[in-house]
Amino acid sequence: MEEVSSASLAQLPHEMLKFVLQHTSASEGAARLGQLSFRARPTTINTPHYLVPTSRGVIPHLSQDNVQRHTKITAVYLPLEDFIEKSHADAPIYSTPVQKGESRLRRYTCLPDQCLSVVGPRRVPSISPPAHNTNSSIAISTSYGFRFLEVQQYNKAVKDLDVDVSVSLADVVTAETASAKRIEKSADRTHAWLADMVESQRGDASEATPVFASIPPLEPQLLSLYLSDLRDEYTSHISGLCIYSPSTMVAVPEGLRQLPTICLDDPPTPQAVLAAIYAGVDLITVPFATQSSEYGIALSFSFPFPGSTEPCPSEQPLGTDMWSTTHATDLSPLSPDCECYTCQRHHRAYVHHLLQANEMLAWTLLQIHNYSIIDSLFASIRRSIAQGTFDADVQTFGRAYRSELPKQTGQGPRVRGYQMKSVGRGEPKKNPRQYGRLDDQVQKLAEAESGVATPDGDAEDIEKHGLAKRVE
Repeated sequence: MEEVSSASLAQLPHEMLKFVLQHTSASEGAARLGQLSFRARPTTINTPHYLVPTSRGVIPHLSQDNVQRHTKITAVYLPLEDFIEKSHADAPIYSTPVQKGESRLRRYTCLPDQCLSVVGPRRVPSISPPAHNTNSSIAISTSYGFRFLEVQQYNKAVKDLDVDVSVSLADVVTAETASAKRIEKSADRTHAWLADMVESQRGDASEATPVFASIPPLEPQLLSLYLSDLRDEYTSHISGLCIYSPSTMVAVPEGLRQLPTICLDDPPTPQAVLAAIYAGVDLITVPFATQSSEYGIALSFSFPFPGSTEPCPSEQPLGTDMWSTTHATDLSPLSPDCECYTCQRHHRAYVHHLLQANEMLAWTLLQIHNYSIIDSLFASIRRSIAQGTFDADVQTFGRAYRSELPKQTGQGPRVRGYQMKSVGRGEPKKNPRQYGRLDDQVQKLAEAESGVATPDGDAEDIEKHGLAKRVE
C-alpha cells in the first residue's frame, strides 16, 4: 500500500494533485481505497470520502471556527452561481483585495486551510432553470434570478479565484423529456467546453488549476467518443473525473479508472451513498446531511450495522425526529455512541427546546452531530473495504435500516427564494411573516381595550385577533 510522503508532495508543481490508489475490492463491485493530496493543503484525504456542499461560500449553520473546532470536514464544494449577482462582472468576490500568492476565494469565504475547495458552476442539488443551455453558456440560478454563465467567464473565474480544484462545465439535460438531438448535443458541448478549459490554462504550469473533466449522465454509447478522447488526448491535462450520477461509472473505460472520481449527486439516503461507492466513486456530495439538520432530524445510523448478520426487517430508523415531544425531558445524547461536541455537551431535551423556540443554535448543534455521523460512516466504509467485507456489510445495512429518512414534522430555518424552484405567479411566500407593522399592533391593542380580551369576548375572538394561541 503506497503512502503519500512529504517528499513526493514537494516534487509536485503547486497546482498538482496526487492520487494514490491503495486497494481495490476483490468483489464484483468497484469500491476502492485511495489517498488524495494537494500540495497547498495540509490535509490528505483518504477516499472514499465526502464533499460538503456550501451556500454562499460557507457550510450552512456552521461558522468557520466551528468547522475547525467541532468537525472533521476536509473537502467542500463551492458553486460559482452562489457568488454571481446582477451580473458576472460585478460580483463582489472578484474585487476582494488579496496579497501576492493568496487565494481570492479563500480570502472572501474565510475557508479553513484544511478544507480542499472544489469549484463548479452550479449548486448541489441544483435548481432547473427555465432557459436551456447554449453552445457557449449554461443557465444558472443566482440570487437575482436566472442568468447565463459564459464558458469564457467561468474559465476566467477559475483562474482569478485561485481555486484548489475546478470542475469543467457540463451540458446536463435537466428536462424530463428531451429530444434525441438535444441529448446528443450534451456530449458534444461538454467535450468542446473541456477543450476550451484546457486551452485557457496553457502557459505557466505553476498557475494552472487541477481540472476534473465532467461526464454528463448519458447512455454509454453517447459517451463513447468523448470518453475515448479523454483517455487518448486529455489524460495528461486533467486530474480527475466528475460525474453527476453513479450509473455513469459503468461507461468509464479502464484507462481512466486510475483517476479520482467526484460525484456531484443528491443521494437521498446512506444506502444510495453505499451504492455509489460500490460503483467506484471516490468523493461524493451528501446534501441530505444538511437537509436532515434543517428538518430537525438527528442521524442515528451506524455502518456496518452493529446487530446480528441474520436477516432482519428494515425497522431501524435512519434518524431521530427531535421535534417530537417524547424528547422534551430526555437527557440522553442524540446518538448513544456518538462522540461529537453536541452529544458530549448537550442532550435531546435541550435540542428539542431550541427547535421549539426557533433558536439558530438548534440547527448548528444538529449540523455538527450529523456531519460527525457522516464522517463515521465513511471511516467505517474504508475499514470495511480494507477488510474485504464491504459487500456483506452493505447487504446487512440495507436489511437493518429503513429505506427513507424520517419526514419533516416541524418548521425549518428561513430559506432564500433562490434555494427553491419557482412554481410561477401567485406562489406563497417561502417563509411566514415574523414581524408586523407597528400600526397592526396598535390596532390589536385598541381591539383588546374595546372588550375583545374581556369576558365579553370568547376564545375564538381572542385567537382571531392574535392575542392568544390555542394549545391542543
